[in-house]
Amino acid sequence: MQARKATYYEILGLQVDVSNVEIKRAYRRLVKHCHPDIGHSERTLTEQDRANQHMMRVNEAYETLRDKAKRAEYDHRIGLNGRSATTVPRKMMDATDTDQAREQYLRRAFHPARQSIGKVLHRYKRQLHELSQDLYDEQLTEDFAKYVDDVEETLAGAAHMLSAIAIPKSLKPAELMMRYAIAQAADGLEEMKRFCQNYDYDHLSMAGNLFREYTDLSKKALYLSKQ
Repeated sequence: MQARKATYYEILGLQVDVSNVEIKRAYRRLVKHCHPDIGHSERTLTEQDRANQHMMRVNEAYETLRDKAKRAEYDHRIGLNGRSATTVPRKMMDATDTDQAREQYLRRAFHPARQSIGKVLHRYKRQLHELSQDLYDEQLTEDFAKYVDDVEETLAGAAHMLSAIAIPKSLKPAELMMRYAIAQAADGLEEMKRFCQNYDYDHLSMAGNLFREYTDLSKKALYLSKQ
């Protein structure tokens, strides 16, 4: 008998009535302990592949459960709401793996999302340089706050693009890695917002580290998109 596949809730170690706050907390905890880069050099190729696969499942679970609509759709599929779990949304059924589907997703979703984030984050060093001229200058702080808004709008738009059209199965690893990258950039955004509240430069340093992490992960996503 084939083993039952773990649900997204089980992958994250959560109960089905979990809150969004608990979902995010569980995801952060798993990333710290299960990220494939941790102990990478000490693992065999098989162990590295297993770690990568597990991390992709964790990312997939998180991206589904953190989104209200996707979570409701998933709950319906696995029968948590008491209805039949056999109905698969049309969008998912149509996610064929043809060359045309791959090209369409890359051209209309993946590449525009990645490029839009890269473009706005590329401005980060320049924004810091301008702000450092006078931290208490009203115009400079206002310009930086506007930049923070630009980053937030760009990340939200990129996440929406990745979900706007059906995802071919062969591009799912690239899409999940890209979403993981966006999650790091979103954490960097939160650090910038904290800076705007208390003007502690440590937040900007942390934001820079998180944006560099985004860059590294987005490059991995691009590599996966070519496989």
